[in-house]
Amino acid sequence: MNIQNTLMAPMNDLSAIGPIQGITIIVPDRSHVSLASVFRDFFISLDQFTNADTPRDVSVYTLDSCPSHDQAYWRHRTVVFWADFHARWQLDNKQLNRAHQLLRLSRQCVLVGGGVFVLCKSVFASRTALAVHSNLRFVAEEEGLFCIDSGAPFAIDGRICSATSIFAALRLFLKLLEAEMGGFSAATFGDYVGLEVSGEPFHGKQEHIIKRYSGGDRIIGDCVAVMLEHLENTLSIVQIARIMNVSSRQLQRRFATQLGVSPLTIYRSLRLERASQLVQQTSYSMHEIAAATGFGTRSSLVRSFKKQFGMSPSDARAKMF
Repeated sequence: MNIQNTLMAPMNDLSAIGPIQGITIIVPDRSHVSLASVFRDFFISLDQFTNADTPRDVSVYTLDSCPSHDQAYWRHRTVVFWADFHARWQLDNKQLNRAHQLLRLSRQCVLVGGGVFVLCKSVFASRTALAVHSNLRFVAEEEGLFCIDSGAPFAIDGRICSATSIFAALRLFLKLLEAEMGGFSAATFGDYVGLEVSGEPFHGKQEHIIKRYSGGDRIIGDCVAVMLEHLENTLSIVQIARIMNVSSRQLQRRFATQLGVSPLTIYRSLRLERASQLVQQTSYSMHEIAAATGFGTRSSLVRSFKKQFGMSPSDARAKMF
């Protein structure tokens, strides 16, 4: 799928990123099962917040009791390895082998507290950046794990994520949900459950996609930042280029080369993403949303919104509530 098709995908089509649907929590022993209820409560609240038609499947096992499933099952699941941060998680060879199997098969892994030790003796050990609690940092480094600077509550390194504690893990999940819900909705849900990602700006789904397809290109990243600052009072490409101190021709060429679309296409997708967030998560009138996203008039917003998402803003709001 190219970036144009991805940006123009129907609203709530998360195939480009992949939603967190099935969650399997692995704990050291049965005494930890009840404590894992905090993760259950988090995702139950998320389903209530989003009016989910199908609740997310959350299960809790030990490595010894974890059932065997085929690859297709694990390919769609997020596996959380959670252990206390007061002492390292001691795993025997059988448990390590089972953990390494889940690391390979699962869609995404989240290592919490002592859960980082499931990476020991694996191909991921020395090449995955990990957030490790200070209580465990010395022994983790002794085991050859790659610990990032102390003080970071969580880290995201491709499909393997880590958090220093169960509380940091909830903030990590909130960050991961940006790709699924968009930054605005994730922030709103964070407010709903009393969480925030301190010091971490929220990024919408479109920005995530643009960054991925552009390979982190600095000029494109700076241009998108300017666009996001001017969603209400939209700028011309010439004006954006002047702010960035580059030529408009250079800007057009960079977008064409890296993304295969024009800067205006990206600008429009960002404005429509913000419009869809405001439609779904606020009670603003369509006139207010049109003004806040640079469309000017309600009719212009409705026309563009329907073309991109296949439904009117009013229908999208009715679907949510």
